[in-house]
Amino acid sequence: MLELNRRLGGSPVVLSGCEYFFTDEALALVEAEDASPISRLNGSQYLLVEFPAGFVTPRTPELFHEMLVLGTVPVIAHPERNAIFASEPELLGRLVEIGACAQVTAGSLLGDFGRAAKSAAHAFVRSSLAHVVASDAHSLLKRRPRQAAARELVRRLYGAETEERLFDANPRRIVSGEALV
Repeated sequence: MLELNRRLGGSPVVLSGCEYFFTDEALALVEAEDASPISRLNGSQYLLVEFPAGFVTPRTPELFHEMLVLGTVPVIAHPERNAIFASEPELLGRLVEIGACAQVTAGSLLGDFGRAAKSAAHAFVRSSLAHVVASDAHSLLKRRPRQAAARELVRRLYGAETEERLFDANPRRIVSGEALV
């Protein structure tokens, strides 16, 4: 990564981290610490976790609690695209209540993933269950970054304070290993 950042000349800066596909083995991997293949976001306490599109293991609240006790904060990637979270927002609320946070996708807010994902993403923003908006971009062609358009939409619908929190303050706090606002 050092070489990549050198070649990029410092812009943009590439930071370490991974999106972990959540399974019942998550706790064992967190407990393994440095021997684990998972990488927290920029070496902070935050770990980006992804669930299958239509499933959330019933043990998730228990596993998240244990991860939090061990000092790892789960960041739930694109919960609006998970059928369980989208149809049962109270489950996401319960996970946030115990200390997890959620990252919605910019394209979801704009309707790129269909009406259900768009509706859920907006519901999560309105109810303060969304802590960050991320691009989840895969390339400039296939799944483009849509941050600017989503940012403008959030500013218009929810105000500048929400925009600042979702697009600037909380992402900066995650990278710095600070508590979210």
